[in-house]
Amino acid sequence: MAIDTSKTMEIHGAPLKMIGLAILSLALTALSAAIVAGYIARIDTSDWHYWAAVLGIVFFGFTTVMIVWRVLTTRGPVVTLTPEGILDTRVTASLIPWNAVRGISTWSQSGEKIMVLDVDPEVEKTLPLTRIARWSRGANKKLGADGLCVTAQGLKTTYATLLEAATAYARAAHAQSA
Repeated sequence: MAIDTSKTMEIHGAPLKMIGLAILSLALTALSAAIVAGYIARIDTSDWHYWAAVLGIVFFGFTTVMIVWRVLTTRGPVVTLTPEGILDTRVTASLIPWNAVRGISTWSQSGEKIMVLDVDPEVEKTLPLTRIARWSRGANKKLGADGLCVTAQGLKTTYATLLEAATAYARAAHAQSA
C-alpha cells in the first residue's frame, strides 16, 4: 500500500469492536462476581482463587466502564498522522513531533501487538499525557514497552497498517529534516 505522507491520515474508532470488548469485559466481571458470591464453587476467603476473583471484579469492572466511556465520548479521529507528527488521543492531547520520535518498535503482550514510540525524554516531559497513559507508563516499561504505546485495538485499521503508516511518516519526516 502506498502511503502519501504529504497528507494527513485520520484513523477513527470502531464502536462495534469496542462494544464487543465491553460485552466480553462485562461477562468476565460477572464471572468473577459469581465466583466471589459462591454461585460457581464455594471458595474460602483465605483461598487465593477468591482474591483473584475479587481482583477480577475490580479490573474487569473498571475496564468495562473505561470502554463504555470511550465509546460514548470519542468523537472524530482517534489517531492522526501528519507530516509533522502523530496524535493518539488515547495517549496525549498534543501532536508528538516526528523529530522527537527516536524509534518505532513492536511490543507483543498476550497476542496483541502494540506500537511503541521511543520519544525524546525532554519532549515527552512536555506532552500532556492522558491519565491512563501516565498510570500505565511505568508498568509498560517494566513489561518491556519503554515508550508511548499506540494500539490498533478498537480502531478501524489493522496493526500492520498502523505500523506501516507511522513508519512511513516518520521516515519521510526524518529524511526531510536531514
